[in-house]
Amino acid sequence: MDISRLINPRSIAVVGATDRPGSYAHTTLLNLIRNGYAGTVIGVHPTRQEVLSFRCVPSLADLNEPVDAVVIATPAESVPGYLSQSRDLGCGGAVVFAAGFAEIGNDLAQADLITAAGELPVIGPNGNGLVSVPARAALWGDAALLPTDAGPIALITQSGNIGVILLAHRGGLGLHSIFSVGNSAVVDTAMLIESLATTDGVRVIGAYLEGDGDGARLARALAKCAQNDIRLVFLKAGRSSRGRAAGAAHTAAVAGDQRVFEALIEEAGGLLVREPAELIETARALANGRRDARGAGVVTCSGGDATLAADLADDAGAILADFGARTLQALAGLLPNTATATNPLDHTNMVWADTEAVAAICETVALDPAVGHLLYVQDLPPGLPAGPRAEWDATRAGGIAGGIRAQLSTLLVSSMPGQEPDNAVGGLLSAMKAVAALQLPAPDPARLLQIAECANRAPATVSAQYLAEHSAKELLSAAGIAVPKAKVVRGSAAAAAAAVEIGFPVAVKLSAPGLLHKSDIGALALGLTNPEAVARASEKMLQIAALPDDPQLLVEAMVDPGVEIFVAAHRLGIVPCVVVGIGGIWAEIINDVTVIALPTDNNRVVREIGHLRGAELLTGGRGQPAYGIDELAQLVVKTGNLLLDENWTMIELNPVIVNNSTAIAVDAVIHR
Repeated sequence: MDISRLINPRSIAVVGATDRPGSYAHTTLLNLIRNGYAGTVIGVHPTRQEVLSFRCVPSLADLNEPVDAVVIATPAESVPGYLSQSRDLGCGGAVVFAAGFAEIGNDLAQADLITAAGELPVIGPNGNGLVSVPARAALWGDAALLPTDAGPIALITQSGNIGVILLAHRGGLGLHSIFSVGNSAVVDTAMLIESLATTDGVRVIGAYLEGDGDGARLARALAKCAQNDIRLVFLKAGRSSRGRAAGAAHTAAVAGDQRVFEALIEEAGGLLVREPAELIETARALANGRRDARGAGVVTCSGGDATLAADLADDAGAILADFGARTLQALAGLLPNTATATNPLDHTNMVWADTEAVAAICETVALDPAVGHLLYVQDLPPGLPAGPRAEWDATRAGGIAGGIRAQLSTLLVSSMPGQEPDNAVGGLLSAMKAVAALQLPAPDPARLLQIAECANRAPATVSAQYLAEHSAKELLSAAGIAVPKAKVVRGSAAAAAAAVEIGFPVAVKLSAPGLLHKSDIGALALGLTNPEAVARASEKMLQIAALPDDPQLLVEAMVDPGVEIFVAAHRLGIVPCVVVGIGGIWAEIINDVTVIALPTDNNRVVREIGHLRGAELLTGGRGQPAYGIDELAQLVVKTGNLLLDENWTMIELNPVIVNNSTAIAVDAVIHR
């Protein structure tokens, strides 16, 4: 579906054109007037010949030629008819403001809209429309005043009000376009991202989302962004209920839909933020920066700002450069005696308003071989008198000039919202997050296309069908995943005989479809050392009330002690993934996991395990022995492959016991 004409319309028809104040049609027409839209605008109204000086025609069929954008500002029941006409005329796309569709449970009305649209791109329904700054086109349901110049940031929002506040924030500084997609009945986030990735002038895409959407299509769109170095920042609100399908196991609690979504965005090099101001300010920082693995140099005129910058860089994972000896020597000759040559660097107020002195300091920092990003931190209090204002401007000009001389653009940053100088990023944390992202290698489009391919395979049917543990372990063993030596029997005497054959000590468990969390009901006994103990434990288990039909006894060899790890592969989020973390019965409480989109490989798994808070339990921290991380990684990869190959919904292994040279799945849950 081609949405290029809708993104940059040269002609617009407004259906329902009226001069009634407060109506969507009237507001849209006023927006086009006040923002200087230079294209063709035609009103559609059955009786009016003119509205707000725009010519009107009785119907879309009376247009002389198809328009690029049709704004439908009429009630919900009329929308499908207008969409059909727009499609038949060959128009470029439509914006639908009306509510009354799937958002209120009226799925039939939305289905009719989709059918009527066919291949016609539609923004909405139940949205606020779109804004294109290059075209000066605000097809927007609220009053909109566009910035004078188009910037590099395109925004997508599933909330109309979030779109309104993003457009109003700092006068829309840096914006290229905004799309309020509402119900996303036809054009959704993935489609917009893929189109915007090749739109002239767009460098950053930001999105406020409440739902996941189609994982395969989103991954393909993110691959397109990676191919074109389009930077990404996402604000994801709300929690999906879909992950509760696995609520009987630990998986939903430790790696629900939100964390899977975040893992996909991180694969694409995107940033995740928590509030709208951070969304737009981080986008501004990404737009101004360049990809460079080297550290950041931070210069300011405040010891407090310098200290905060260091702390927030650490929080964001941004690397600060260590200045070399030549830089330190040069700074010693430039800084006042009261200043110390550190990074972040407080040049002190002894050089306040001295543009040349500040420029020389910033140039020296930017020229250090370890510096790939230069940040100058300064707020600009509102309402300053002319004299003091000139001093603030002169100081800041030095920070900009120093970067220019070193051929390294200065990223201006303010620490206090509402006190940003022009073109500054509002917020040190937003700036540091952007720097951290730009210090990482560029995302790999091929990797994202692999994820899309996995997500595009036949979806699993979510139900409550859990395999018996012994059946699950037979599947694991066939896939090359290590499990304890075991026998499945009926009756206590057979259990005792099996234990003798396996060798003591042993564990005995009840095994039946749907039987989970055995320890909670006493269906598990560990460390049994003789046949009599096995028989007694088996008899006791078989007398537990309300057991599933035909339970069997699983007798297993005890596994040598090691670190308990949680491993789960599942399809419960936006893309299939595998989860690895510190495990055992406290897995949900500890909640120390990493989520990896599938497919994956040993090297990626080893790298992600290193990000766990408890990684040193495996790597040999505090004098402890190192454990079999490579063996664990192989088990994780095989688990992910088994999920994909057999089309399971979920495979949960908790715990996997990892010792010096092995990784063994001691407990297993498989869900179809």
